[in-house]
Amino acid sequence: MKLNYRDKMILIVVFVLLIIVAGFMLFIKPAIDECSQASSDLESAKVQLSELEDQVDKDKNLAAEIQTLYTSTSQVAANFYDYQVAYKATDKVRELFNVDDVKIKNSNMTISSYGSTVLSPFAYESTATATDFDTKVDEYNNASTTDSSAADANTDENAADTNETAAQTIGYYSLNIQFKSSLSGFKNFADNLTTNNEKSMVIENVSIENVNESEISGSMTLNMYVLKKLADPSAS
Repeated sequence: MKLNYRDKMILIVVFVLLIIVAGFMLFIKPAIDECSQASSDLESAKVQLSELEDQVDKDKNLAAEIQTLYTSTSQVAANFYDYQVAYKATDKVRELFNVDDVKIKNSNMTISSYGSTVLSPFAYESTATATDFDTKVDEYNNASTTDSSAADANTDENAADTNETAAQTIGYYSLNIQFKSSLSGFKNFADNLTTNNEKSMVIENVSIENVNESEISGSMTLNMYVLKKLADPSAS
């Protein structure tokens, strides 16, 4: 079949259009999709970079903050004995017994294995009485008696929450001791435990079995609270 010029031109145009459509579907459309995905990935990466930069900016003083926290915790830890093996703990007690104005003799001393206990905060209750003037000032400062009661309830609740969260677990040794000493020596020993150096050793209980003019004897339980010290971050 012989085609005229018009039919040939139509076939050529159709053929060219097919090539254009095929090229678009095979090459141009995937490239557009890939470019769109790359643009989306770029925006996501920019957001992530911005977040990381913000985090870096927040952490630029992290080393100083860690050192500050270490200093504050070290000040607290200084009030406690450092973690030590049991025989070192008994040596410390004997050292306190041998102070010149104490001189306690122990016939028997046993120490528990290292354990832990919970220290709760000391709750102070004021015994001060309020005058009528104090009451009127309180009423003036509060919007109403109801609001005042609610505030007091919230305060008590917050205090309870604070006490609950403030309780801490700490390590300790318990020492059971049979002893002999003068009455003044035992009093001096008890007084020495209240000094800054011995804040974390306490007399849990004491039983005096024999008392005479020159000597007392009995048994007591000492608790030595210890706190493992943190490594200095500046040394690493």
